[in-house]
Amino acid sequence: MTSSPMVGGIVWFGILAAAMGSLLGLAVWAFGGGALLMVGGRYIVKSPKATYWRSVGTMALAGLGSGLVSAMVSVLWWLLPILSFAFGRSGADVARLVGLVGGLLVTWLIIKAMFGVSFGKAILAWLPTLPVAFVVAGMLTAALLPTVTQSQEEIKSIVCMSNLEHINLYKSLNNGDWPADLQTMIAKYHVSPERFVCPCVRSGLRPAGRTYDYFYFPPKSNADWQTIVACDLGGNHRDGSRNILRAAGSVHRMSAGEFQAEMADPANAAFAAALWQAEPSAGRTPNSGD
Repeated sequence: MTSSPMVGGIVWFGILAAAMGSLLGLAVWAFGGGALLMVGGRYIVKSPKATYWRSVGTMALAGLGSGLVSAMVSVLWWLLPILSFAFGRSGADVARLVGLVGGLLVTWLIIKAMFGVSFGKAILAWLPTLPVAFVVAGMLTAALLPTVTQSQEEIKSIVCMSNLEHINLYKSLNNGDWPADLQTMIAKYHVSPERFVCPCVRSGLRPAGRTYDYFYFPPKSNADWQTIVACDLGGNHRDGSRNILRAAGSVHRMSAGEFQAEMADPANAAFAAALWQAEPSAGRTPNSGD
C-alpha cells in the first residue's frame, strides 16, 4: 500500500493549517491592505471610487483570486508530469514564480475593475500595500512552513513508493518474470528514467554520477513472497527510512532500524549481500561479521 492513516492525517492537518493561516492572512491583507489601497487610490491615482470598504472588498477579492491562481498552478504542476520533465529539478521554483506572477496580474486586474482606472494606475494604487504583503507573507511562512514542509515530504515519499510499484508492474508485463535490471525496464518498456529518481533526495545532495536512486535485485523464481527485491538507496529520506518492494508486489515504508532487521532475515540474505556490495555503509546488516 502507498498510504497510511498517519500519512493521511498529516496531509489533512497540513491542509487545515494552511486554510486557517490563509484565512488569517486574507483578513490582514483585506483590512490592512485595504486601508493602504484606499490611500493609494485617493492620493496617487485620485480615483473617486477609492473608499475604505470598496478598498477592503477589492483586497479580499484580490487575495482570493491570486490564491486560486497559485493553487491552480500547483495542481497543474502535480498533474502534468511533462512540466517536470521540461523544467527539470528547478521546475518547482518555476511553478512558484508562475503562480506569483499570475496572482499579481489577477490582483491588478481586480483593482482596475473595482476602481475604474487603467492597468498602470491600478499598479500605482497597489504599491502602498506592499508593506502589508510582506507582513502577511512573513506570518504565513512562519506559521505554515513546518507543517507544509512535513506534508510535502510525506507526499514525496508516496511518489517514491509509487516508483517502486512500477517495478512490479513491469514484471506483470513480462509474463511474471522479473526484469534483469532497471536498464532493461527502461530499454524494453520505454520507461522514463525519471521513474527511478526519488523525489525525496534533496537538491544538490545526490552523489555525482548516480543515475538511479533505487537498488533492485531480482529474486529467484522460488523466492519467498516476503523477500525484498528493491529499496531506496541510503540517504534518500531525511529520517533514514526506506521504501521497499517485496516479491509479492507490496510496497512498505520502513524506519532505518526496521530495514536493518529485515536485512538480517535469512530470506533477504542474497539481497542484503548485493546491497552491501553496491552500498557498503548503508547496506551493512547487523550480522555482516565486520
